[in-house]
Amino acid sequence: MICLAADTTSTRLTLALIKGDERFYKSFEVGKSGHSAMLMPAVDELLKEGGVTADMLDVVAAVVGPGSFTGIRIGVAAMTALALATGAKRVSVTSFDLISYNRARVVAAVDAGRGNVYAARCEDGKTLETAFYSSAFDKALEGAVYAPLGDAAATLADVVAKKAEENMFSAVLEPFYMRKSQAEREADDV
Repeated sequence: MICLAADTTSTRLTLALIKGDERFYKSFEVGKSGHSAMLMPAVDELLKEGGVTADMLDVVAAVVGPGSFTGIRIGVAAMTALALATGAKRVSVTSFDLISYNRARVVAAVDAGRGNVYAARCEDGKTLETAFYSSAFDKALEGAVYAPLGDAAATLADVVAKKAEENMFSAVLEPFYMRKSQAEREADDV
C-alpha cells in the first residue's frame, strides 16, 4: 500500500507517506496562511523522497477537522483532487483521532481560536461525544490533552494505516466543522 496523508488543520503542515513498511514524514510551521502555498510543493518533495509518483498512490488521507476552517478546506480539497486524479481511495481522519490514538480514555481538545476550544470525550481511539467551549478554562476541559502522543507525523501515519487496513475508506473527504465560520456567524447576526 502506498498512502499519502496530510494534516493542514493547524499552523503546522504535517505530511506522511507510507510505502509498504517504509515511512517518510514532513512537518513544519507554516503560520495561519501558509498551507495554500506550501502544501503541494511539500507533497511533491515527499513523494520524490519516497521514490513515488502521484499515480502510484493507493490511498490519500486528510485530517478533516476540527481546526482552522481555511486549513481544513485546503487539505480536503488537495487530497480530494489527488484522489480524483489518481483513483486512490480516501481516508478521513479527525484531529480527535490523532490526539486519542494509543490512549485508553482522554478528553481530546483542539484550539478553536479566540480562547475557544473544540473537545471530544474519547475511549480507545473512538470519539464518543463532542462539544464546543467558549472558554479554555471551562471545568469540563480539566485534564484535556491537546496533542498526540509522540511525533505528530508518525501518529498520522499510524492512524491512516490502521484505518486503511480496516477498510475504513470514505466516499468523500468531508470537512468536520463543529461550528459555523466567523464570516457565517457574522452574516447570521445581520
